[in-house]
Amino acid sequence: MATRMILRDFLDRVEGVYKSIDLRLVAVKVDDVWHNALTAVRFSCEEPEELEKQQKKRESQWGKVQTSSFMIGMHSWAFEWLEILCSDFLKEGKLLLPGVTDNMQFGRSIDLLSVEGIFGEHGYTKRDADQYPFFEASAGEHSPLLKDERLQGEVKSQTLFDLYTLIRELLEVNFSRGTSFDFVVAAPFYARIEYCDFGEQRCKIQIKFHKDIKDLAVTATVRKGNQDNTLSKDKASSTIGLEQSEESGEYMRLWTREIELLNATPADYLWVNLIQTKPPALDIERPSFPMQISRFLESKKPAKNPLLAAFRQFCTEDELEGYLTKPGAIQPPSPKKPSSAFEGSVLWILGLCGFQSVWLGWTEHETLKEGKIAHLRLDILAYYEKENTLLLVACTTGRPDQDIDIVNSIKQKLYAEVFKDTDIQIRSFIFSSQPSVDVAKQLGEKAGVTVFGGDDIRGILTYVRKGDTARALSDYFIFPFRP
Repeated sequence: MATRMILRDFLDRVEGVYKSIDLRLVAVKVDDVWHNALTAVRFSCEEPEELEKQQKKRESQWGKVQTSSFMIGMHSWAFEWLEILCSDFLKEGKLLLPGVTDNMQFGRSIDLLSVEGIFGEHGYTKRDADQYPFFEASAGEHSPLLKDERLQGEVKSQTLFDLYTLIRELLEVNFSRGTSFDFVVAAPFYARIEYCDFGEQRCKIQIKFHKDIKDLAVTATVRKGNQDNTLSKDKASSTIGLEQSEESGEYMRLWTREIELLNATPADYLWVNLIQTKPPALDIERPSFPMQISRFLESKKPAKNPLLAAFRQFCTEDELEGYLTKPGAIQPPSPKKPSSAFEGSVLWILGLCGFQSVWLGWTEHETLKEGKIAHLRLDILAYYEKENTLLLVACTTGRPDQDIDIVNSIKQKLYAEVFKDTDIQIRSFIFSSQPSVDVAKQLGEKAGVTVFGGDDIRGILTYVRKGDTARALSDYFIFPFRP
């Protein structure tokens, strides 16, 4: 799904949404004049002060980059400055940023509001935290200044990193030697399909959207096949009103509706589409491919594969298939935190002890798919077939007692919605890198959650080194001893 338009027309659709402009640039000095090598402009619904914090955090991770000939700068503007940015700077072919550069030359005039781009789901400026469709446009060509070997050597000697790595990380743009632009603009459309399900001849849909976005509607269509031109058997639609939604953060709303589709059968396919009806109508989002209704119904049966049934609540098989079969078009989310290394090591321990395990915690899929409860996050799912037991595993490098209620809430939710009327057991564990977790152990014992600290982890590894995983399973994971 991709629609061509100019930036001015896109901004008309989201009037009142954006509060700030995130501007980041790469400049190279030649003959005492700074020249643009790459400028990225993004629009955001957050306040300029919040954007500035994010920019400073990024800069603190990679360091301030400025040599005698190379510079990466960041600045946040209030959205009201857009007209000045367009008319006084870009049209004049220069840019002045306080504390960054007095005068950076573009070498040409840029009519920002008239730049043509594509509205879609993928692009050069897609960032992990941004899960919304967006408008993106690029212009110019790859700056030959960046290919100068002396400049590359100067930057690496002073920063220890390749200049293309620094550009990608600090500007958060997918930019390389083969990328052919020196100016890019991106603007998210803050609305998406948060959740979709089918059961009892009803389609349940959740839409997350910015409170100031208007003219939204959703359609649900049942077709005999998974192609647009296959026969339609049933359809329903609904407008999305602010008064019918609930708060989901400072700016966002969550709209939920169940729509009857009485003619749907398990063999049919469900298509759900989010639309902005403002002329000309714009497709905001729809699943990359439709889901067969039998897949929805299958997930509600007693689980044949408990690990898959639990995993499906965090990440669908269709999403996983996309990551594996379309790596160029659909990228899995990148690791979020340094603590990901600890989570990965815990996964190894579980594997060495004989558990089937799935790592969730380094992606957006750590959150349960029921969009209302954003705080229910989990790091690892594991399954022990001999005892038909599912393990919910949280990992932390901080205080483990903060995760006790979370893993228990996930356990209750899975019992109620996935494993009702089954004999599966679900047990909760928290791994902490802290050496002493006595208080958390006591709290966890009262709540039915097992807490492991550094000493416990060493004990498990001692058994693993000896090849005595049966003893590790009985002494630490409290499974019957099976020599």
